[in-house]
Amino acid sequence: MRSDADTKFFPSLGPLFSLTLVGLLLLSALIYYRAVKIQRFLEPALAISEPRMKFSQDIKDLLSREFSPKEMKGIKFRAGTITVDESLIFERPHSKERPTGPPVLRKLSRVFLTALDNPEMRENISLIQITERFPLSKDMILNRQARFEVQDRAVLILNSLFTAEPRLEKDYTTFFTATAIPAVEPAGMGGIAVEFRIIPTERLHIEVLERLERYTY
Repeated sequence: MRSDADTKFFPSLGPLFSLTLVGLLLLSALIYYRAVKIQRFLEPALAISEPRMKFSQDIKDLLSREFSPKEMKGIKFRAGTITVDESLIFERPHSKERPTGPPVLRKLSRVFLTALDNPEMRENISLIQITERFPLSKDMILNRQARFEVQDRAVLILNSLFTAEPRLEKDYTTFFTATAIPAVEPAGMGGIAVEFRIIPTERLHIEVLERLERYTY
């Protein structure tokens, strides 16, 4: 039989159990509230990113089919741009000679052809821009000369793609362009690279808006 002293120091378990239960219920409500807030943020964020992520993954899959892991060391794909080390295209840096069908261009031509032959992917491609960069100087005449020379090299790369896969020129020539762009980064940062920039169509933006529409009400 419990004494009064025992009762004083060891209160009934009923109130303690009730307080514990109330605490657990409050904690559960707080966790649920935060989970709902996170979900409300994540759902539209995923709706925005999913179309672009899917398109990027499709391009990555095409690249992985054509290029081995070793070959991919000189090739990067990020933010819709395939960046290729220039040494894989030209035997000599800054060469003005026509690339004589290097393997990287033959494989890239197959990647672009497969993508453009796929109606779903083609619908999201507005332009494939081959970009070569040239360093700016304080001499405007030298800048102009460098631009012309690099522009010619970009066109040579484009023509080599068409030579490697004639259907690109026959069926999809309007999807390609070649250009020279001034280099904005300081000299000496990274190696010389050629960019194959895949510019998306408005369809990709429309798909994002369609996905976001249900979250605006």
